[in-house]
Amino acid sequence: MQSFDWVQFIASTLSVFALLGGALWWVKRNKGLGGHLQADRRIQVLEALPLSLKHKMVLIQVDSQMVLASVSPGEVKTLHAWTQESSHVA
Repeated sequence: MQSFDWVQFIASTLSVFALLGGALWWVKRNKGLGGHLQADRRIQVLEALPLSLKHKMVLIQVDSQMVLASVSPGEVKTLHAWTQESSHVA
């Protein structure tokens, strides 16, 4: 009869958890598998601010135009739109 090696079992289990944690951290950091393609896209969500559980405000960049939108489950409203050339911040 063979004895069970608890040290090897615990070390293997911790190794698997460490690999899973590293993989989850990498996916979160890169925002999914397509995270490196964000710079090539014409439409980018720059920021999202949750206002409630179902409503949020989103800042979107489309080419050189910026759009501030209100997003809810039933609709999307444009709050403001401007080009980057006219958005001088003092």
